Amino acid sequence: MTQPTKRGRAGARIDVFRAYPETSKAIGALHEVIMRRESAFTLGDRELMAAFVSALNGCDFCNGVHAAAAESFGVESGLLEALVQHMESADIPERMKPVLRFVAKLTLEPSRMVPADTDAVLAAGWDDKAVYDAVCVCGFYNFMNRYVDGTGLSADPEELRKMGKQLAAGKG
Repeated sequence: MTQPTKRGRAGARIDVFRAYPETSKAIGALHEVIMRRESAFTLGDRELMAAFVSALNGCDFCNGVHAAAAESFGVESGLLEALVQHMESADIPERMKPVLRFVAKLTLEPSRMVPADTDAVLAAGWDDKAVYDAVCVCGFYNFMNRYVDGTGLSADPEELRKMGKQLAAGKG
């Protein structure tokens, strides 16, 4: 069996996925369901959420890939940085702010979630399935950030952008 590439070497993603095909296949299938199924959130919204969660967790790999994918789906370049610095003044639709607050709290303070967090998303005009979809994206990327950091996956920024564009094109 192929061993995963050591931490810090570009291209580790391929080696880890080849080394553990049974889990890699399951992870890929779950990604497709969470990120590509029908949802009230656009593909760009979900990629932005993935990149936002990853930025909050300090996962440069997922942050880089999903920020590039979000841009491929029409999310403005620089929006992610603005969200991380100060979400309230970021140039996003008001309707998305409660969703991103919800995702941020679920990422950073999950034990402090209360019904009012869900209520704020619903009050912004989203339905229960949208809340569920946000939870799925958030939970999946909290998992993926730990998976990536724990296995030492890394790549240079240009490679991350390339991977993000390939992901958005359905080739990742």
